[in-house]
Amino acid sequence: RAVFQNMSQNCAGPERFLVYEKVYDDFVEGVVKIVKQMRQGPVLSSSFVDCGAITMPHHMKHLQALVDDAVSKGAKARTGGFIPQKGSRLSEGQFYPPTVLVDVPESAKIMQTEIFGPIFCIIKVLGNSDEQAIRIANDCGYALGACAFSGSQKRANKIVQQLEAGLSAVNDLEGTSYLSQSLPFGGSKMSGYDRFAGPEGLRGLCNVKSIVQDRINPTGGPLLAIPPEFCYPQTGQGWAFQSALLRFLYGYGMMAKVKGVVDLLACMVMKPSGTKYPSHAEDQEEHNK
Repeated sequence: RAVFQNMSQNCAGPERFLVYEKVYDDFVEGVVKIVKQMRQGPVLSSSFVDCGAITMPHHMKHLQALVDDAVSKGAKARTGGFIPQKGSRLSEGQFYPPTVLVDVPESAKIMQTEIFGPIFCIIKVLGNSDEQAIRIANDCGYALGACAFSGSQKRANKIVQQLEAGLSAVNDLEGTSYLSQSLPFGGSKMSGYDRFAGPEGLRGLCNVKSIVQDRINPTGGPLLAIPPEFCYPQTGQGWAFQSALLRFLYGYGMMAKVKGVVDLLACMVMKPSGTKYPSHAEDQEEHNK
């Protein structure tokens, strides 16, 4: 139902179904049997309508191109997979029939494209391998939702933990997270960034500002002045002083910190070396000449 709900024209609608080899044939036959009994037409014309229309006219050709590409690479359209011919009942509107694609290869474009239409893609996981299923699931540029179904909740949870997606569910559709407004909703990769709902969603509506202030400040003004070694113009000790200070504060191990202290003391007694270039005023004077 999740595939054909609103003709899969919703962001979190499932599109790719990775089915283990052990149950693959039974799964496919069960899905095809149901889809072949579904009825399509204007949704307000009858309470028996299962599938409605495509909202965007140009999208019909997009869906057909994805199906044609998959079939050319080895997939099979067990039902649907065509644009209704002119003169047929379904041609009187933007109706793309509910489609079931089986044996979809990883090389098909539909594996890397957001379908946004009534196409049920079924991919066989050889060897009933969890690792293989996870690899195929994550090998996609889109990552809004993903879920795992298993007779073992523990196993399904382990799989879900490894799926790259913003929304996931164990033995349920990932879209169920949308029903809980305390959970953040959003994806990753090409499915976008940031979230709505939950604390993360509220933070996304805020302008975040970082403010730093001394906890203890008896003077009310700047607590620490910039060391003379760091002031302009350079005294020639800035680099050595800063390196020694960082070594003392962040050096790994006691010996590194001791060396930082020794280097700081050295900066105070040793005369700086290096070329002393002309000042800006001298350069300006030379330019004016």
